[in-house]
Amino acid sequence: MSRRIQPLDRAAVIAIVVLSLAIATLLLLGDHALARVRNFSWQGEKVGAEEVAFLLTFSRPMKPESVEQNLTIEPPLVGKFSWAGRRMAYTLETPAPYGQTFQVSLPQAQSRFNAAGDTSFEPFTGSFQSRDRGFVYIGIDGEEAGRLVLYDLTQQAKTILTPKEQVVLDFEPYRAGDRILFSAVSRADYEQGEQTQQLYTVTTGMGTTGMGTTGMGEPSLLPGWRFWQRPSALPAGETALVLDSQGYQNLKFDLSADGETVVIQRVNRTNPADFGPWVLHADQPPRPLETDPGGDFLIAPDSQTLLLQQGEGTAVIGLDTLTTEQVGPVEPLDFLPEYGLVLDVASNGTAAALVNFNQNDPEQRYTQTLFWVSSQGEEKPLLNATGAILDAQFDPTDELLYCLISQLLPGENYQVQPYLMVVNISTGELQELLAMPPQPNVSMSLAPDGLAVLFDEAVTVSEGSQSTGGATGGATGGATGGGRAVSSSRLWLLPLFATPEERLANQPSQLPPQQLPFTGLRPVWLP
Repeated sequence: MSRRIQPLDRAAVIAIVVLSLAIATLLLLGDHALARVRNFSWQGEKVGAEEVAFLLTFSRPMKPESVEQNLTIEPPLVGKFSWAGRRMAYTLETPAPYGQTFQVSLPQAQSRFNAAGDTSFEPFTGSFQSRDRGFVYIGIDGEEAGRLVLYDLTQQAKTILTPKEQVVLDFEPYRAGDRILFSAVSRADYEQGEQTQQLYTVTTGMGTTGMGTTGMGEPSLLPGWRFWQRPSALPAGETALVLDSQGYQNLKFDLSADGETVVIQRVNRTNPADFGPWVLHADQPPRPLETDPGGDFLIAPDSQTLLLQQGEGTAVIGLDTLTTEQVGPVEPLDFLPEYGLVLDVASNGTAAALVNFNQNDPEQRYTQTLFWVSSQGEEKPLLNATGAILDAQFDPTDELLYCLISQLLPGENYQVQPYLMVVNISTGELQELLAMPPQPNVSMSLAPDGLAVLFDEAVTVSEGSQSTGGATGGATGGATGGGRAVSSSRLWLLPLFATPEERLANQPSQLPPQQLPFTGLRPVWLP
């Protein structure tokens, strides 16, 4: 006896037939939805020098050559393409110049599975900005004296960041440029010569979009879909205490690239023999680094390694292995006996700029030699100085090293003349960029996009002479490094490249410096 078809079975058969017809229709006619850019990783962002590549994610696999031939960026940014499925990465050869807005356009492209001549594509236009070009310095005149001052070159705006009751002695910006770590004393204590400097942070008001925050307030990149977690930029001038001076004097400090660690040289107030570096991790109390006594130090770009001057050499100490329960001395990972000073480490961590004081060479005993030393042990002498090697900074490509040195002038009186030099690491070519007037104190700062150098020209009051103003001298004497009061200090900006082609070829030019219309000490670019 035949089984009668139930209504539910009939409906199921009809649904299967309809779906089969729909699938067959799609297979025969194809998918005619336009290919498009589904996501642009830098859309609406403010990017810094550390951001070197953006991603375009497409709705379907694309023909790479059709995208690469039609993608445009204005102003132009030279870079290289790479692909992984539906994602295209564009890696910049040099950082995007600061203070600019960029338009990214892709008017046409072809899907990989489109027929020849089929250009079905939804045109794409996106935009992003580079960070504003700004720097910070210690003021010396009027209401700026002894205070951190921010100047935004892009917006042509000046902001005094720190309170008038404080005298700033040293500072270092966080990587995102949204805040600054600084040491300061009260103005009353400074005038009395009290060593009560404490560590603080202050906001700059130039926060980066697309950021969350880590334990010590350092921004961390957030994906675009987590927009609700992005904090708004804090207003400029908000200070917070990081480390007090109870029981210890706080001297030199260095901030790690990730903003999670600070190393501070501290001296016990009641026992001066108790001195050395302390480590302050995010959300943890400071603790001494149990190691042999040392001098100057620098945290490497990996934020996990400390380079500490010990004796006539430099010890390499791992910070990532330290624990709160650790007891006893920390064993160095390595020791560099020939180099007594570390000036900079390449951003990729593969090389460092080190100074040899030539103590073991009688013929060069009173000179200093700058070396490029790779992580594989390769050593390359770069230049000699009869005065001192004051500073050296790698450019963002790690292919150029900008050096501030001083050479001894002939004559009976000791006098040195500073020079700004640049060394091409690959070729060893040494080029003089600027000869400065003879002076004992000078500092420099290389812009994060590698396009300019800031430097100061300080004039100090000689011993026994009358200071030219209590506010000026009293507010800045500690910043000169020699305890001498500053009577005046001009700030200069030196462009490094005349054309974009020179920048791509790593060929700086000798260009005239531009005097900035204010006075101050230790100008430092915001990252």
